[in-house]
Amino acid sequence: MARKRLNDAPSEAEEALWFEANQERLLKMFEQASKKGQLRVGDRSVAITISKQTGELKRPASQKVMLRIPEDDLARARKQAAQKGIGYQTYIKMLLRIGLDREEVTGAKP
Repeated sequence: MARKRLNDAPSEAEEALWFEANQERLLKMFEQASKKGQLRVGDRSVAITISKQTGELKRPASQKVMLRIPEDDLARARKQAAQKGIGYQTYIKMLLRIGLDREEVTGAKP
């Protein structure tokens, strides 16, 4: 039986399940790319640390922050996140990263 490819995932929730089911395969690919110096996002290299003892990816350091977000924006984020099958905080972090990346590339003003 042919294994499912990521492109076959019809939704983001199914895509997340694909990533979970293919962790070992992805770790091997990351390790190979790391050895070759080929880990990249866009045109930037990405420092990804893989534990030699456990084989797990180490998350980048993070810091807790408190933000006041207008209720209607938070409601929209929760609704959109639910439609994608992910948590609203994860979704907000994704949107933040997309906006920061866009700012770096284009120098666009908010």
